[in-house]
Amino acid sequence: MEKRRAHYDLRAIQAQMSTVAGLRMTVTARHDALRAGVSLQAAVSIIQTLDQTCFYKSMTTHRSHDVWQDVYHGSWRGRMLYIKFQQDATGYFTISFKDI
Repeated sequence: MEKRRAHYDLRAIQAQMSTVAGLRMTVTARHDALRAGVSLQAAVSIIQTLDQTCFYKSMTTHRSHDVWQDVYHGSWRGRMLYIKFQQDATGYFTISFKDI
């Protein structure tokens, strides 16, 4: 399922991920970011610059139509990035952080 409205509050995501310590990323997202040349501190900065105009779509996972993921297109050093967030019981985490 997809929708064109964010499922999660971007401000809440940004509040949690305002420092490297608060930046939760899957191993894949972390590797994708580093492969794109984005340090963890730069990832925090990029997330902080996102706004509603960067929102792309919300979608459910393939495994569960109850679990939502919000996708944003961010920019960094003239490149576009695909950034995907999800929430679990302990907060928000980034599951994708790669070049478009």
